[in-house]
Amino acid sequence: MGTFARICRYIPKSWMLFLVSIACMLAGTIVSVQIPLLTRDAIDDILIPLAQGFDVELGQDLLLVLILKLVGFTMVIGVLFFLRRYTGTYFSQKVVYDIRNDVFVSLQHQSFAFYDKTHTGQLLAKVTTDMDRIRRFLGFQLAFLMSSVILLVVVMYTMFSINTMLTLFLLPLMPCIFAVFYAFGRKIRPVFTEMREQYGSLTSVLHEAITGVRVVRAFAQEEFEREKFTSKNDNYFATVLASAKIRAFYIPLVGFLLALGTVTIFWYGGSEVIQGMLTIGDLVAFNAYLAMLATPMRFFGMFISGFHRTMASGDRIFEVMDAERQITEKPDALTLPPLVGTVKFENVSFSYEKHRPILKNITFDAKPGETVALLGATGSGKSTIIRLIPRFYDVSSGKITVDNYDVRDVNLKSLRNQIGIVSQETFLFSITIKENIAYGKPAAKIDEIVSAAKAARAHEFIAALPNGYDSRLGERGVTLSVGQRQRVAIARALLMNARILILDDSTSSVDVETEYEIQQALRALLKNRTAFVITQRVSTIRNADKIVVLEKGEIVEDGTHETLMAKKGVYYQIYQTLYETQPPIKEHASDPASPNQGNPKQ
Repeated sequence: MGTFARICRYIPKSWMLFLVSIACMLAGTIVSVQIPLLTRDAIDDILIPLAQGFDVELGQDLLLVLILKLVGFTMVIGVLFFLRRYTGTYFSQKVVYDIRNDVFVSLQHQSFAFYDKTHTGQLLAKVTTDMDRIRRFLGFQLAFLMSSVILLVVVMYTMFSINTMLTLFLLPLMPCIFAVFYAFGRKIRPVFTEMREQYGSLTSVLHEAITGVRVVRAFAQEEFEREKFTSKNDNYFATVLASAKIRAFYIPLVGFLLALGTVTIFWYGGSEVIQGMLTIGDLVAFNAYLAMLATPMRFFGMFISGFHRTMASGDRIFEVMDAERQITEKPDALTLPPLVGTVKFENVSFSYEKHRPILKNITFDAKPGETVALLGATGSGKSTIIRLIPRFYDVSSGKITVDNYDVRDVNLKSLRNQIGIVSQETFLFSITIKENIAYGKPAAKIDEIVSAAKAARAHEFIAALPNGYDSRLGERGVTLSVGQRQRVAIARALLMNARILILDDSTSSVDVETEYEIQQALRALLKNRTAFVITQRVSTIRNADKIVVLEKGEIVEDGTHETLMAKKGVYYQIYQTLYETQPPIKEHASDPASPNQGNPKQ
């Protein structure tokens, strides 16, 4: 289905507003066409007779009647214009409102792979600027097109009724004008498409520069970012100039053709007046109608460019809605019952791109209540493993099961509602701390929220804030320290009371003492829950029930801390390196049960 047809599919939801707008256009056009006829009557029936000795008093009375008619018509036109403008705006906003909602829903359901390949700036440009382009097209350009067509038909009919031959003299100009518009449209559409793409790229660079301003300043790369932005700005500027060049050639050409029409009127119409075949009033009215025709004629050029701009914007918007979703539910997807927490990887392989495997034949299992630590160098596949469990991506081969349910066979919401996640890149919303902690469980009571915060060792600093749990955070939680943001994120995951927990280096940015407190809280909370932990903290690693060591997407060792240390293999080397770079956590007298950090060779 074409882009325009898809946009039109949204019109029936607001068809009454659309019909009212069209009715007001038609009525307003018919009334406005009467004004040149009143001018003709004023010239032929009043002004010229008065100049020839007509009864002055009678002439003044007739002139007053004509003036009152003009005032009445003007008032009617004003009311109809108001109704058309209001209903047209309401209609266009409602259509765009529906499209915008559909785009947002589509974005919420897109696979992670979609966001891996799409710049945020491009998406923002599509949802804002491109959407506004459609609104203006429906609210102004499409309405004005219909008004122009109606005006063209009514005016041409009136002109034929005044003087058929003079109108026929003007007709050959029409195909020429439309030929110019057609050529203009063919040339301008690809330029507008390129313009939108360049604008999206410009927005992406701007978005990155703003969100990463601290990194830019820290590394003194302002000049590099300025050059990058200038390069994108130059490309956009060049595309805009190319568009302006096309418009500068074709639009004046249309004006020239219309000027030829004026010359024709005075050449042929003037001779008709001299011969007494046409009145001066008719000639003035005819010229007024030509001026009225100039507006729709000129607008056709605007409409064609606007139409192609809108179709380019529509293409980009529907491209988002039509993007293939790599993660979809089966029609008969099962709703998971409450989980026990068994997770199995069976010969799992995965690649983000073909022929570039990230994981190769991964096989291991996690029993209910076990904590599995994933260890390995950057790029070894640790984060990919935990992204496959909630089915952010689908395995290339093999399968992952939770409680013997293949994750590809179950309802996504029922799966993800039972998995608590704290990612390495902590994201908090610009809402209150209370709402952030309760994000996965909006109906949670304040007592539950506070308990989760205490368990994550976040309660103390939250209570010290001016508004406590009702304190509103800045964008992405920037008003908190990194460690504080991570503790809020941990509280958010704990509040869900999920059977499966995923902690992606969630204690990497807290100090040793705070990490110790969090670990003590997690020790009790992780009981009877399956947890997957990515960490470089030796305290967390040695307390895990199972350690899986990865190299280049393959498992090279797995087992407990003691068994792997005894092998003196890859894990032994990694652990010794980590232990030497991390000071041991001091034991608390109140925690006699805490495991001894001891010698790394134990």
